[in-house]
Amino acid sequence: MNRFTVGEATIHRIEEMTAPMPLAMFGEDLVARNADWLYPQWANPDGTWDMVVQSWIVVVDGRVVVIDPCVGNGRQLPHFALFDNLDTPFIERFAATGIRPEDVDHVFCTHLHSDHCGWNTSLRDGRFVPTFPNARYLLAQRELDRWNPDLPGYQHVPENAGIFAASVQPVIEAGLVDAVGENHRISPSLETRPAYGHTLGHSVVHLASAGEEAWFTGDVFHHPIELIHPEIDAGTCDDFAQTLVTRRRLIDRFVATGALVIPAHFVAPHVGHLREVDGRPVFTAYGQ
Repeated sequence: MNRFTVGEATIHRIEEMTAPMPLAMFGEDLVARNADWLYPQWANPDGTWDMVVQSWIVVVDGRVVVIDPCVGNGRQLPHFALFDNLDTPFIERFAATGIRPEDVDHVFCTHLHSDHCGWNTSLRDGRFVPTFPNARYLLAQRELDRWNPDLPGYQHVPENAGIFAASVQPVIEAGLVDAVGENHRISPSLETRPAYGHTLGHSVVHLASAGEEAWFTGDVFHHPIELIHPEIDAGTCDDFAQTLVTRRRLIDRFVATGALVIPAHFVAPHVGHLREVDGRPVFTAYGQ
């Protein structure tokens, strides 16, 4: 699903790539116990699940907002072969929406992992320059503090090495960054909120428009099984104890409000609702 609405907001999905990941990362016994609903939509017969790397464009309140601009081309990531030196038609797919990079008003990165901030910049003539030249890049101060290698809060992660220099520093030097706090109002309908754990400054984006709600959840959840079993620790978090607190808080909100859940990596149709059925949570894909 590449275009849908929430209230008066129009949302476009831009895919960069899809890659198979091992189901075993969620625990083989747990996968087996959930096989009745995982297959065939959320799991593959070969023991993998499809991780989609995608961005969202939200058009609301007269503004164009990009959330989580994927990996980007030409990043040297030797410790993360999946994203190393990509060459994808992401920008062409972006333009196919009818929205040009220069039309973007705001860019928000839920966190500063390679696959959520890469297209902040584009490689031109050997230099990384801002992809969205007229946008304000809204970056959480806690996340900037966590990933700037020159600051004491930095913790080295080989898979993310060099990302700050390639995808963040150039937009700072261009004067396009607004460092924001825990809650930041992007527009009357859009607000960022803290969702710590996956990274120390991870955020989510709440959309409320014309009586409808949606949550852009970044990497709080990588796969629907984590909505049903938030206790799963796949080893991808700075602070999993905090991730668990964040997941449980959001899950309660999703069930209580019926909000649309818009994660970063779910396979088609990419979004859905979390409901309680017979006393247990059930994730239902959009349109089902």
